[in-house]
This record gives sequence, C-alpha cells and structure tokens, in this order.
Amino acid sequence: MRARLLTRAAAPEDPERPNEDVAGVLGAAAVLIDGAGMPARFRAGCSHSVAWYARTLTARLLLALQDEGADLQGSLARAIGEVAALHAGTCDLDRGGPSATVLAVRVRKGLLEHLVLADSSVLLERADGTIERISDERVEETVRAHRDPEVVESLRNAPGGFWVARHEVEAAGEALVGAVPLADLHRVHLVSDGVTRAVDLLGLVDDDGLAAALRTDPEALLDRIREAELGLDPARRQWKIHDDATLLVLEGLDEA
Repeated sequence: MRARLLTRAAAPEDPERPNEDVAGVLGAAAVLIDGAGMPARFRAGCSHSVAWYARTLTARLLLALQDEGADLQGSLARAIGEVAALHAGTCDLDRGGPSATVLAVRVRKGLLEHLVLADSSVLLERADGTIERISDERVEETVRAHRDPEVVESLRNAPGGFWVARHEVEAAGEALVGAVPLADLHRVHLVSDGVTRAVDLLGLVDDDGLAAALRTDPEALLDRIREAELGLDPARRQWKIHDDATLLVLEGLDEA
C-alpha cells in the first residue's frame, strides 16, 4: 500500500494552537483522527490537550488494528479504553475531556474495511470512475437542530445526538462501518473536515472534484481552501476562520 500524507495547521504561526489532526499508516491499516477543537469549558475535567488526545488515540488505534481477529469497531473500542485508562486517574473525565473524529481503513482478505465516526470523511474512488463519500452526518444534523452550543454539547455521545471518540468505549459501536472488494477500488482518500469544507462550506468543488484535486494537486487544493476561508462572511465563520486540514491518499491497496 502506498500512502501520501499532507497536513496543514490552521494557525502554523501560533505555537499555542497546535495541529490537532493526526494521521498514520501501519501495516495494512491507516488512521486519520481530527481532534475536536471545542472551547475549553466543554473539557474542563481533563488537563490534557486535544492534540495529546488525537496523537495518543492514533497510536493506540493503529496498534489495535494489527489484530486481524478484531473488527474495526472492536479495535476502536480497545483504543478508546486504553487512552481513557492513561488519564482516568488524574482527570475527572465525567466533567468533560478531549474528543475526536475517527477514520480507519484496513486491507484484509481482499477487502477494504472502513470506519467513520463523526464528521471526517472517507472517499472511495471506484474502478468504474465513480466517487463514494462516506460521512457521519449526525454532528451536522445536531448542530442544525440545536443552535445553542450548550445544548449541542449535552448531546455529545448521547442517544439522539452525535458520537465521537472520547472516554466512552460504547462510542465505537456507533461508528459507521463497511467493506468494499479491493477489485472495485482504484484508491481511497481519508480527509478531515478541514478538507471537506471545500465542498460543504466553501462550494469550491463537488465530491468528484474533491477526489480529483486530492489525486492530482492536494497542495493547490489546500491553498484554495485557505484563500476562500478568508472571504467567508463573518456569520458563516462560526468561531474559527481556518481549520486544520489533513488528507491521506492510499493507492496500491492490493499490495498491503
């Protein structure tokens, strides 16, 4: 499996705002995790940063995915539990801790297995030229239905709301999972929502155009995103103009 990774921090000049996206490949598995850059009051029970959580969960999940006898949801549950155990003794996680979206794929037995939890996306480039985007819409649906940030936060990892990786292992069972025969695929893209905002927020491309840009010139795509973000109407910027943007392009899947 051949991998191309590109990440761009939202504020590379600001050491107080590290990149909270993390991605990696180990063996036949790949992971992209986007730390949830939410206000500190919503993670008041934990002394650890969002970047620490994203990096630690990425490492633990990549290791868990090496167990081919475990499915993707089980591997994620194991990783979430292990990270929670690392700081449960020093942090009051019930008062809120860092969280993250999760993407994971693994090549196994002629299939590409995929997992999506929260608002990052997997784009499958199929052999017939079509693009399939796999996204978990529950975050956006919850935000649209409840504009009050306090209400939205109360629905994080709660029935009727949305699910992310945090300290609750049961969140893994809420992830969207599936599998596609390798013979049906050319390549797969894992992208954080800092990349898919090119489609969803900025209207620069559609899903087909996004996949083409990721394949041909991802640096130029990120340049276009940064330029377009500056032109956003202030009412649409939410609480940050830029977002960390990370992409992981996987090819040669049958070589994993």
